[in-house]
Amino acid sequence: MTRALVTGGTGFIGSYLVKKLIREGIDVIVFDYMPDKSLLSEVEGEYKLIIGDLASSPEVFSAVLENKVTDIFHLASVLAEICQEKPFTGLNVNLKGTLNLLDAARMGKVKKFVFVSSISVFGKDVEEPVGDDAPKNPSTLYGITKLASEHLCRWYNHKFNLDIRGVRFTWVFGPGRKRGITRLFSSELLDCIARDEVVEIENPDEKGDWLYVKDAVKALWLAWKASQPKRGIYNIAGGTHSIREVMQIAEKAVPDAVIRYKENGGILSPYPSSYDDRWAREELGWSPSYSIKDAVREHLQIARKHYRQQT
Repeated sequence: MTRALVTGGTGFIGSYLVKKLIREGIDVIVFDYMPDKSLLSEVEGEYKLIIGDLASSPEVFSAVLENKVTDIFHLASVLAEICQEKPFTGLNVNLKGTLNLLDAARMGKVKKFVFVSSISVFGKDVEEPVGDDAPKNPSTLYGITKLASEHLCRWYNHKFNLDIRGVRFTWVFGPGRKRGITRLFSSELLDCIARDEVVEIENPDEKGDWLYVKDAVKALWLAWKASQPKRGIYNIAGGTHSIREVMQIAEKAVPDAVIRYKENGGILSPYPSSYDDRWAREELGWSPSYSIKDAVREHLQIARKHYRQQT
């Protein structure tokens, strides 16, 4: 029996992944520090929850070894804002936590270890579209922890033959996202429209790669299922669009939306805007299932229903 441990499983992407794994008949264990089970309400009672700290070696080893975990999906991390404010916390959770989990996977003879990295490993100094092998000069501490974790994953693969698969996600958006820098340029704007609020956009012509959350989960599934991926860690891209372009799609879906654009606005994201994911397409069979129009419409539909139920 496959028994998958999902760190950060009550979070935004993690909750969608947990539901996918449960639907596929996989025994799921969620490991989270401050779990918010609201995103997993529809599968309540169908997974085991362990409240634990990634920075604690005993807690991590106990979760992996005592539960006879066969596969790990490592999504948990301290995000960019908190890393900047509390660098020691960021390093302890993101780097030491990854090391603890890798060593527990080695000791427990885990079959596959799937790691979620980030485009934050790249700086603004790279040529776009950014390929997997582009120079990695992160401009945030969060990016530094993700890049160091990538190196740890590769070392455990080479030293101990641990089967590592990793993905670097771009601007992941969708219903339920509450945290993260790129949320401010994507999910939060769509949520404001869903709440019938006036949307004021300071950077309408800023471009980013928009990856719908269900496609992010598809990429994780494909990375896990792949026979023998050669590169180990892959860029995963949805499609590059300006914020204005996406808001125009939203306006067509919600004609009474009030959106105000600040002209000549600045660039606020610390990350590059376009990415080359050819290796994921070739080696994992990856391609997004959602167009930007379909993803935006679905996000708005789900979010509007949610907010109306709350009022």
